Amino acid sequence: MYLTSLIHRERLFEVAARWFAGEVRPDDGRFLTEVFAYEAMISGPPVRLFLIEVLEQLHGTRPRFRRVCVKDDLRQAIISGCRPPTRRAEELFRRYREMPEEFFPRTPVDLVLAHGPGGELLGMSRIKRIRRIAEKASRRVADRLAGAINWHARALAVRRAQRAGLTVDQLISSPETMSAEFAAAERLVALAFRDHKLEFEPGDLRIDDVIGLKIIVTPDQLARVPEMLDERSGVRVIEREEHSGTYNATNLIVEFRLPSPEQIARWVNGRGWSFVADRGLDPAQMAAEFPAYVESGAHTIHAEVILTTYDELVESEFGRSIHENRILEQRASAPYSGRIANNASYIIEYMLMLAISPRVEVDDLPVRMWGHYLPDTLSTAIWNLFNVNQSETLCDVLTLVPDEVYEVLSGVYP
Repeated sequence: MYLTSLIHRERLFEVAARWFAGEVRPDDGRFLTEVFAYEAMISGPPVRLFLIEVLEQLHGTRPRFRRVCVKDDLRQAIISGCRPPTRRAEELFRRYREMPEEFFPRTPVDLVLAHGPGGELLGMSRIKRIRRIAEKASRRVADRLAGAINWHARALAVRRAQRAGLTVDQLISSPETMSAEFAAAERLVALAFRDHKLEFEPGDLRIDDVIGLKIIVTPDQLARVPEMLDERSGVRVIEREEHSGTYNATNLIVEFRLPSPEQIARWVNGRGWSFVADRGLDPAQMAAEFPAYVESGAHTIHAEVILTTYDELVESEFGRSIHENRILEQRASAPYSGRIANNASYIIEYMLMLAISPRVEVDDLPVRMWGHYLPDTLSTAIWNLFNVNQSETLCDVLTLVPDEVYEVLSGVYP
């Protein structure tokens, strides 16, 4: 994966590409842990300052912030801040109160909400969750591989047609035969990872929206805010996408030029690093090495900025374009969702979970791109990262029958 919100995105991509080929180096675990501990200190302040200044410019008031960790709190903030609600909003809010289970309750998020002085919702920032990053990276892999797998499957069909003295268009294939040929083609592509015959470029796995901002604007502001953002010093809009139809919003990819490494180091100097002890690192060493880390990285990061009206925000959380439904539609419409895509998702999720776990060493990978695995394999590997690694403990945690009951079941009635 190539996460453009990180200043050491090049090295992270190199690690991910090697892991896809099954190659782990002794220092990979430590690097992954360090990068995700350091990067929040680097990207957080300029992105937060950007949001503060834009909202001040739009509303003439400095926002106050509140962090929420479940989507239910966002939906409640939208209801509380909708003054006065339209007839459509009132109907959607009524449905939500009557049947909250229809609205993906208890969905975990990492959101910071920006409120005005009267409690009105002005915008928000979010960090994409680990599983969503892994899913998005696997979709990038799927997009890259779908053509190769289909090409191999068609080549196998052509070979079978030639043996029968037919053209491939004349060939009549049973569903079982086509399924077998697709599986064979998938295996050929999977083995190309092991044999170092398939490589990715950073653009293949680029993800620009690990950091995301949503700014609520009026319909009149919607057209001019992108130009207003582009005029800001140190900010450049590099992509713009207009969505219309079920989902209506303007999505921008914005490049932020970071302060100088010296400025970043001065700002972070003296701030607490104690949290890294829970990730297996030495706080004093992390503080000492931070300036060199900043100096050796890129000097820009990317983030997604979504411009939306309040009415469309209501629709995206309660109405015709509920965000979670769009995620499910994206999954269902993937051009390829077979085992290689699943394995890519498993590897990325394992990589990111390693970064926040107490472990900093990794000797081997629990998943290979060319293997067959169930989700339980990844779950067990992640348990191990958090030191739930005793076989008897895993049996107690991951099954319904603890050892004490098993001993009874092993016997017989007298």
